[in-house]
Amino acid sequence: NWLSLARLFLFASRDFWFEVPLPFYLRSPTCGGLGEDFVCEEDGDCTQGAICDAVGGVCANLNAGGGCGGLGLSRMLVGTFLAAYIILYGQVQSWTPQLVTGPLGQTPPNKFTEVLWGMINCIPTLVMAIVMSVSPTFLDESRGGMAGWLISSIIVFAVIFAINSSIHSYLVVKYAASDRVAASVGFYYMSNALGRLFGTIGSGFIYTYVGENFGEYAGANGTAGMAMCFAAGTISSAVAALITTKIDDKEGGLRCGPLICAGNSGDGDEEVDGGDVEGKAGDDKQKDAGGEGTGSSK
Repeated sequence: NWLSLARLFLFASRDFWFEVPLPFYLRSPTCGGLGEDFVCEEDGDCTQGAICDAVGGVCANLNAGGGCGGLGLSRMLVGTFLAAYIILYGQVQSWTPQLVTGPLGQTPPNKFTEVLWGMINCIPTLVMAIVMSVSPTFLDESRGGMAGWLISSIIVFAVIFAINSSIHSYLVVKYAASDRVAASVGFYYMSNALGRLFGTIGSGFIYTYVGENFGEYAGANGTAGMAMCFAAGTISSAVAALITTKIDDKEGGLRCGPLICAGNSGDGDEEVDGGDVEGKAGDDKQKDAGGEGTGSSK
């Protein structure tokens, strides 16, 4: 159904930049300071994240295939950062009904709620795609500023993405036909896995082949590749939101706190994508769905 297709693109929007490009980029050294112009005798003579090539005697990228232009962080720091993302994502997902959709009057959520948060999901990745493409912070490889932009934008994305995932996890139960709930949920999470596969494979190609190659000692421009991966994630988020508009569910409209952002055009219970929607679904049902969604974060 439409929700499953939207879920495919929603999770692809994250994995276009998170699973493969981000760890490589965080580990990669800056492009400046690599190559034949930078002679060395030991690793300490080179920029952070680079090594002194034993054969050529020049500073080289430890993993040229992973590109250059990043922060040159250690494996420990990169792993800690990725783990913190997963923990934050899971916690926010479980808190969404109490802290976000409930106070905004968006519980129980409907398609309007997901379209709104789906479009908001585009913002952090769009900002990073633009900043990494044109900002002097990234073009001049200012590691402090780069780290600030990456950390802040990824934290914001984790929060917004968790809200989207929680809403999705509620809607799949709401829209499932009463006589085939297990089949509907299984198909939905199959789409989830397919979206992750699509994003992961696509990100590998984009990150590897978009940036200019600076030679065997440096590798490709990872900043350009990462920016394009963020752009692909933005497009995928927008597609997911647009697909969600196809769902036949106008019951309840959309509230944004005290404001009514979309009016209620429903007359009661509606049949949605083959399933009966109960207009009286309550907060507890979304809380259960939010908790279930946390288990699907990876």
